[in-house]
Amino acid sequence: MVESGTKKTAKAGEKPGPGRFICIDCGREIRLDSTDEDLVKCPTCACEMYNCFPMTHIRPDIKTPEDVMNPPERKKKPEKH
Repeated sequence: MVESGTKKTAKAGEKPGPGRFICIDCGREIRLDSTDEDLVKCPTCACEMYNCFPMTHIRPDIKTPEDVMNPPERKKKPEKH
């Protein structure tokens, strides 16, 4: 991945890890769910550069991009008296 300031980009052929990748030319979104997946050229315009929105694991129950969009409910801890 290449960093320019705080904005991150990735190029087709790299393995940037799980996250959302938005084509810099046409805006098409590509999602990767695995650290082993290669980022492909944009299927719409064949561009090779993407803006990155990596998936972060802030919560241990967030494991997929879908979990980020619809997080599982947290279990409530019993109140201590």
